[in-house]
Amino acid sequence: MICKERDLSEHRQTDRFSEAGRKAEEQMAFYLRRVFVDSKNIYVFNDLRFKDDSDDRAQIDHLVLHRHGFVILESKSVTSKVRVNRHGEWTRCWNGRYQGMPSPVQQAKRQADFLRRALDAYRESLLGKALGILQIRFNNCPIETIVAISDTGVIEREGDMPEVA
Repeated sequence: MICKERDLSEHRQTDRFSEAGRKAEEQMAFYLRRVFVDSKNIYVFNDLRFKDDSDDRAQIDHLVLHRHGFVILESKSVTSKVRVNRHGEWTRCWNGRYQGMPSPVQQAKRQADFLRRALDAYRESLLGKALGILQIRFNNCPIETIVAISDTGVIEREGDMPEVA
């Protein structure tokens, strides 16, 4: 079930990088819609923006909720090649030259940490109590992270990286 589509009114930037990012997110939203639109047990939220009680903020491209936990999908616009070395360092080919870029895997993991903290702040209203006395928490809630690049992009990786698709 698609619970939230991407809201274009929340995106005011119109430079070419923002436009490329928008297209990558819309492409992934299309694939998620195609697979989960009729699902009664899987919920998809596209382009979520969170603010916690400490005024910390996070934006998650795609969040999938299922009965066993969450999946965070970070969409990246890549139309040429990216390389990921065995240390998890990312480089992107731009105008025929490779340059470093922040790791979207680490970005997705920070989003997962934020989501876990934000949910845990409301654990009493969201979760029950074990044995009627012990408050259940979100500490061990499974949150899988996946980085997906554009269809036209190529990933060159050193080693096994299951979170990069």
